[in-house]
Amino acid sequence: MNTQEINEAIAKLNGLTWDLENAYIENGGEVTEETEKIEAVLAEVKGLLTTEGVDSLGRWLKAKQDEIKTAKAEKAAADARIKSLQKTEEYIKSLVSRVLIATQTDQVKGTYYSFSQSTSTSTSVLTEALDKKYLEKVTKAARKAGLPDCVDVALKTNATRLQEAGEKMAEFVEVATSPAVKFTKPRAAKE
Repeated sequence: MNTQEINEAIAKLNGLTWDLENAYIENGGEVTEETEKIEAVLAEVKGLLTTEGVDSLGRWLKAKQDEIKTAKAEKAAADARIKSLQKTEEYIKSLVSRVLIATQTDQVKGTYYSFSQSTSTSTSVLTEALDKKYLEKVTKAARKAGLPDCVDVALKTNATRLQEAGEKMAEFVEVATSPAVKFTKPRAAKE
């Protein structure tokens, strides 16, 4: 059975149930030839839905679940591939950096590509220090305001927001610099 057939069978089942109830009401609850016919068709439709219909829906659901598993596996494989490519990219940059240092040059230019030494700066939040200073106070205030014990409190911010807050919050920001490589590649031709 397909979904249209299942929906039609459900509609037929609902209609027959309504007809059966009305027939019983009109006959004062007595079983008649009409009610027996309706009950026979009802049983047939119920049987169809609970066997063929259920199996069709089960096959369809299993196929979709298998499709989800496949998509997740493909995504995991793609993520692993991206991670591998990123590690290779970093390795190539480290080799270029070694070339620049070994040749004591700040910039090299090949026929098509060029590289130059630069500095990479990254910032991160010192979350342990932030939690140590503020988490207990915030948790106490939240509990006092009615937050139940079954709900935890967490501090959430980023380095940019802390830096924008000024010197008072700068102690919770770590700035790291490291040698890096700037990569220039040929421009695509205009069409």
